Amino acid sequence: MEHGPPDTAERLALAALCDELRELRRECAVQTEEKRLLLSRIEAEARERRPILALLDQLLGTSGADTVRGLSSSLPGAGSGRADEETFACPDGACDRVVHAVPAGPIPRCELTGLPLISR
Repeated sequence: MEHGPPDTAERLALAALCDELRELRRECAVQTEEKRLLLSRIEAEARERRPILALLDQLLGTSGADTVRGLSSSLPGAGSGRADEETFACPDGACDRVVHAVPAGPIPRCELTGLPLISR
C-alpha cells in the first residue's frame, strides 16, 4: 500500500467511504453495472490509499464537499451512530474515521482492507 499523506478532503472522503461502505455496496448492487464497476474501482483505489474524491463525485453525481456530506447523509441507514465508551480508528491512519463500539465487544474492521481498527 502507498502511504503518502492524503490531503484533508481525501481523508474526509476516505473516512466517509469507510463509514458508509456497506450501505453503498447495497445501494450499488441494485444500480447499473457501470455504478457497480465504479464502486469496485473506488474500493481498489482506496485500499491503495490513492485519491478517491473525484471518483466518488462521479459515482454520486456530486462534487467536492457535497460528496462527503452526501455519503454521510443520503444513504439508507446513515446516521450518527451510537455513543459508547470504546472508540477505534483507521489501522494505518489513512483516514479520520472513528467507530464507536460496544465495550468489550468485537473489534471493528476496516471495510476496505479487512484489518482490525486500532483502539483510540
